[in-house]
Amino acid sequence: MKNEPSITTLRTGDSVAYQVIYEGYRDAFIAFASKYDIDQDAILDVYQESMIALYENVMKGKVKDFSSTIKTYLFGIGKFKLYEQLRAQKKMVLVDDFNDQETMEEVETTALTERQKALKQHFQKLGDRCRNILELFYLNGLKIKEIMIAANYENENTVKAQKSRCLKQLKTMMNPQNYG
Repeated sequence: MKNEPSITTLRTGDSVAYQVIYEGYRDAFIAFASKYDIDQDAILDVYQESMIALYENVMKGKVKDFSSTIKTYLFGIGKFKLYEQLRAQKKMVLVDDFNDQETMEEVETTALTERQKALKQHFQKLGDRCRNILELFYLNGLKIKEIMIAANYENENTVKAQKSRCLKQLKTMMNPQNYG
């Protein structure tokens, strides 16, 4: 899209401006999201949720100005939501794969070292925001800026500080004195 609506126009809640964005980027988002193993209906749901998040972030003043294009911002939100969708699908598949009496916990911990078991256990004790930011960074490979956009942080420094605190907290819990 050549002429994206301005942040000022979006702040007024102009439905035509949001419709232009929605229609202007829908096909590109579907093409982008098609590389993930997610069906077409779910991709459209993710796109609509991303548009809602864009609208809410603008209206609540979380977005002062776009440091990139609206498309980049919207796709950043969408990418985060796609990862959430994939994680949810993976969990459902894992549960569906158990036909015998073996529990998921037993399967997940087989062949893990004691340190890995401790890491998993301590990771689960972290707060939701800490688990989320560490998963996005280390497991999903998102960059700091992508996490800032997707998780609605104020700026990149906030994300870096939060990630650092969470990692320090996890390292403290992993101290060998703490797990024997």
